[in-house]
Amino acid sequence: MLRWAIPLCCVALSEADSPVKPMVTWSTYLGVADCDDPALWRGSLFLACHSPESDLPIQIAGSQRRGGTMAAYVLRLDLQRGNVAYATRVQAEALTAALRITTDEDGRAFVTGLARGPGLPVTDDAVQPHFGGGRSDAFLVAVAPDGQVAYGTYLGGAGDDVGNAVKLDGNGGVVVGGTTTSADFPGQTNAADRHADAFISSWRLSNPSSHRSVVFGGSSEEKLTGIELDGKGGVFAVGFTKSNDFPVHHPVQPNLRGASDLFLARIEVSDLTIAFSTYLGGSGDDSGWGVTVDGVGAPVVAGVTDSGDLPASDNAFQRMAHGGLDSFVATLDGSGYEHLRLTYFGGSQDDSSGFDGENVRVDSHGRVWLVGLTASADLPVRNAVQDSYGGQTDGFVAVFSPRLTDLSFGTFCGGSGRDILEGITDTPSGTVAVTGLTFSNDHPMPGRVIRQTRSSITVGGDVVNAFAWVFRNPSP
Repeated sequence: MLRWAIPLCCVALSEADSPVKPMVTWSTYLGVADCDDPALWRGSLFLACHSPESDLPIQIAGSQRRGGTMAAYVLRLDLQRGNVAYATRVQAEALTAALRITTDEDGRAFVTGLARGPGLPVTDDAVQPHFGGGRSDAFLVAVAPDGQVAYGTYLGGAGDDVGNAVKLDGNGGVVVGGTTTSADFPGQTNAADRHADAFISSWRLSNPSSHRSVVFGGSSEEKLTGIELDGKGGVFAVGFTKSNDFPVHHPVQPNLRGASDLFLARIEVSDLTIAFSTYLGGSGDDSGWGVTVDGVGAPVVAGVTDSGDLPASDNAFQRMAHGGLDSFVATLDGSGYEHLRLTYFGGSQDDSSGFDGENVRVDSHGRVWLVGLTASADLPVRNAVQDSYGGQTDGFVAVFSPRLTDLSFGTFCGGSGRDILEGITDTPSGTVAVTGLTFSNDHPMPGRVIRQTRSSITVGGDVVNAFAWVFRNPSP
């Protein structure tokens, strides 16, 4: 899915159960249409973006723009100086979009997404040097600290493939997750005709022959929306399934309860076997849109629901659905992830926890951070940067106590048009960055303004622009 622009917030943290009250230090528009996902490294903010054109205050590295076709962009912002350190364009012959990003300890940025057709910048050590076919392939591109492409590979078969998650294991290994309809998806041992299924691919960047994949799902549709390494040799994958025969293993919920349910799976990275998998949902339509882990490696998931019968905890911050769609957050702990805590989060209208994963994080104090979008003017807020609803939809940031019993912070983020928050990252030192998009021509620009005016980038007849907020939380 493609979106059109980006808010960003960086926040320092305080005590685990005390209120959080961030202060905006600067804000700016950016000269691309949409940036979906952030990563932080040594005072730099990296963004995975896509846009049919650009208006960036810097010379752009990488491939040439092709006649208004959507291209992927990787941006690096220097948060100390408040400027763009580099902008790199990555483009195949047709639509190309960077959807997820992470960085290694040397400041290389790794992005995945989708590319339609040949022409992607691939390198000699690529796992797959050529476009596999179908409407799109997933890809992985690494950009060096100076903005030059250092690694590139396709990842896909004859069907439709999208990369929607990427993580690094810190030892030279990469894990990419996404969705495929390819019977011949590369790296798997049991090729089969399929509907849309989830995939996990893993390899050592220095050894293309180490590449292997697992494709999993049931007889109907699945979509993988996020992954997270647990620090214990496993990777959690989250998404949604419409299959009543999704492969479960020691499940918390063994059966599909509604039209679709969130799925959560833990996969051993060493051999890509499924060690745990479960449904999670109610009698309606439920989706998983993000996963992270807490300080001991237990999973925390976020999703969207229209079910009024999710298994909310007795002491949850919000035990009942409040109307339309609601967001929800759940933690699973215990030796078999059997202890479930869950809270709804929403107002009287539709509320959603982002779109494509990377929308939930656990900070160093155990608090759970969630971003998304809301059409509810009565969404709960606390110590808000923006305490009133702006327009058609607003982004939101919500921070819950570790056991999901209290709201530590909540704010709207938007103008009179459509505004969405969808991506989040953090650092151990206590910085949190969130990303999203806006169609508003009056999106609030608090704090020190670096670039006041929007670019005139148009997508589908609407002017869209990426933008950024940076927050700092004073000491309590």
